[in-house]
Amino acid sequence: MSSTRKRFAVLTAAALALAVPLAIGNATAATTPTAATAEPAAASAAASYTAAQVLAGVQQNSTTANKVNTKPHINTMTRAQNVNVYQVATGVYAYTSSMAIDTDGSDPDPDPDHQGETTWEDSNGQALGAHHVPFYVLGDDCWDRTTPCPHFFYKERGMTGRQFALMFYNGKVIGSIFGDTQTANNQTTSDNDSRELGEASVKAAQLLGIPSSGTTGGVDNGVTVVMFSGSSWVVNGTNANLNDNAQALVQKALDSLGASMQGTTPPSGGTLFEAETGTLSSGGTFDSNHLGFTGTGFANPANAAGSYVDIPVTAAAAGTKTLTFRYSDGTTAARPATISVNGTSRGTLNFPTTANWDTWATASISVPLTAGTNTIRVTGTVADGPANIDSVTVS
Repeated sequence: MSSTRKRFAVLTAAALALAVPLAIGNATAATTPTAATAEPAAASAAASYTAAQVLAGVQQNSTTANKVNTKPHINTMTRAQNVNVYQVATGVYAYTSSMAIDTDGSDPDPDPDHQGETTWEDSNGQALGAHHVPFYVLGDDCWDRTTPCPHFFYKERGMTGRQFALMFYNGKVIGSIFGDTQTANNQTTSDNDSRELGEASVKAAQLLGIPSSGTTGGVDNGVTVVMFSGSSWVVNGTNANLNDNAQALVQKALDSLGASMQGTTPPSGGTLFEAETGTLSSGGTFDSNHLGFTGTGFANPANAAGSYVDIPVTAAAAGTKTLTFRYSDGTTAARPATISVNGTSRGTLNFPTTANWDTWATASISVPLTAGTNTIRVTGTVADGPANIDSVTVS
């Protein structure tokens, strides 16, 4: 069982430069940048689902209609009772919360706080090592002692120990397993309340680039955990290989969830160019304060008619190409924009509203491109300027 832990909020969200396994994915188009450094950075769209696509789908399906808890959970770090769990696809449950660091478990590494063993064990019957196995923590009973539980309760959702989950944070995705539980103690907002969501092992934090001292630390918000129920998603292995086994399931999970979620479309091929490689008109900024973007951020043009973002793209040969913009518009009105190529207007493209600024959608237009480098300009035609632009894919 988890025991009382010292937790504190780390004020920086900067990711540490860590050597992580190859199986860990980035929430970007899963490809290699072009070799020519003088040309815009691009990535060939993969045939399977990217982490960014799946995270966007999770966010789009995290709606009131899909919420499974009737009472909110507690954010482990901030203690706010504002965390909800959504069934984003059949048997798949997602929440976004904090990451507090759990160091429970048997570990060959020194463990200064000498905490107890984890609830779940590896395939050899050994407690999970927090410094070696990326695991997440759930409540071990229903705090309200009622059935069905008004909170998300894993026993009612076809879950058991070592149940696989995807974890998303700051452009990264990793595989993890259900490894430990929070104990109920009938206090409203104290440590180890079974209603808490937002705790994971040191290994999970390291793989996601979340700073910790090895025993304490974490982030207050922004970690999305997507749990897969059912016996086929139980990860087997020992402390020595459970991490590798979990990471090996990441792409399978992305493809399975991407194909089953409503409104998530697989890439059709093409080359992706990040908006943050371009330039903005006066007053615009490149930001990273909304979830779900690819690359290192997105373009936030100024809120004014005529404001724009220029995005450099390349084409192997001249011809008509489809530009697919990934964008967000969390206001109540669409933000149409003129699309220009190399200084020539090629039409107006509508960018309808999205559910919020963390939800991303796509809008496409066909335009002629020349061989080599082209400059794509998105110019707002309304007083609020263009939508936030994350990327453009040329196909």
